[in-house]
Amino acid sequence: MARRGKKQRKAQLATLLAVGEGPADKAFINHLKDLYSQNTGQRVTVEAEDGGSPATMIRNVIRKHQHADYDRRVLVLDEDVPIRERDLARARQAKIELIISTPVCLEGMLLCVLKQQVPNGVTATYCKNQLHPQLSGRETRRESYRELFPKQVIDNTTKEQIVRLRQLMMNEK
Repeated sequence: MARRGKKQRKAQLATLLAVGEGPADKAFINHLKDLYSQNTGQRVTVEAEDGGSPATMIRNVIRKHQHADYDRRVLVLDEDVPIRERDLARARQAKIELIISTPVCLEGMLLCVLKQQVPNGVTATYCKNQLHPQLSGRETRRESYRELFPKQVIDNTTKEQIVRLRQLMMNEK
């Protein structure tokens, strides 16, 4: 009689695809992943698009990942370019949750987390020029966000987009 080997199956992990608008978004999302996604029963994949219009980024995420079996997909976009209703519908149909960085862009949103004033009508360039010098390194490196955005700062923010990203990383609703 053949001996039956013991097979231990890994529990099926939940999966999350988080896509940022660009390399700085990817770095910050990876920073959140480092802070929150350990021991959550979830595998998190973080990628970046190359900017462009929301329509292009939504289309690219759908095209690149249409056959990948992710439980959840999220795309972080800047608000500086309006999203058309048909693109919102396309994202909904593809089950992609959109998180819009406000005001203006990721950097504007992060300035708000730090309780730094972001005047009305400013540009993404203004926000980047305000935030990037405060980081401990290049904005495209996840380590650059550690000092300015430790877990305590992220835990205490009420900025809804950051709260939602934190929930996603922790594998909550």
